[in-house]
Amino acid sequence: MFFLIAGLLCSATVSIVLKVCGRLQYDRYGMLTVNYIACLIPFIISRIGKEMPAIDEDFGQCIAFAVINSILYLAGMIMNQINAKRNGAILQSAFARLGVMIPTCLSFMLFGERPSMLQILGIALVLASFCIMNIPEVKAEKDPDSAKPAFTLLLLGLLFGGLADSMLKVFEEYGNQSLDDWFMGMTFISAAILCLAMMLREKGRIGKTEFTMGLLLGIPNYLSSLLLLKALSGISAYIAYPTYSVGAILAVTAVSTFIFKERLSKWYRVGVILIIPALLFLSL
Repeated sequence: MFFLIAGLLCSATVSIVLKVCGRLQYDRYGMLTVNYIACLIPFIISRIGKEMPAIDEDFGQCIAFAVINSILYLAGMIMNQINAKRNGAILQSAFARLGVMIPTCLSFMLFGERPSMLQILGIALVLASFCIMNIPEVKAEKDPDSAKPAFTLLLLGLLFGGLADSMLKVFEEYGNQSLDDWFMGMTFISAAILCLAMMLREKGRIGKTEFTMGLLLGIPNYLSSLLLLKALSGISAYIAYPTYSVGAILAVTAVSTFIFKERLSKWYRVGVILIIPALLFLSL
């Protein structure tokens, strides 16, 4: 449980840094390139004084899983950007958060994990709270370009985000757990290379802002994934994933309310209230 709590706090830190970034002018691909490179700092520190693992079948499998994971990471990020522009932030956010259904369902179908009735009720409350939190308080004027939501794009965003989360459970089940840090390290090395290629293609840049924000984003980004991976070795996926998601949301909500002085909509408050019994049911 310690790894899960620490992981969701790191995930919340990532969201808070992104919130701050939203108020600045920066090159997105330049910042993300620095972010993925910065993710390697805790990986390198963790390897100091340790021997290189054997280059065997397990290590090859680790690299293969990591490359797939990095592609899903970037694909999810790109789809979120497209959806925010094409479908609006509300629908994009709702579908991105509902991606938690994919690793939760996979844990039922592939790994034989079976929740109790109370835990099923908790999962249902989590999904309901995600939908309710994203109901607009006031109907905005319709934009002709976005009057008809592109649900194919929204479903692709949900799919890539959920599959990226699922890869942690897949590696925990089929990979060598002694290579956890190498799995995350190789994931971010691959993501950095892919993102750098995209930055060069778009003729992006890395300035002071991109470097600073990327560095602040990278370390908690790495730790959030690594800690969730370690939590999955001791906690069932159907408990870990929803708790990880809603816990991070609650932490971000608290910071946004008390530090950034943001006003919550009534539907967001209803969603937060539903999360509390959901967490209680999931822990039983």
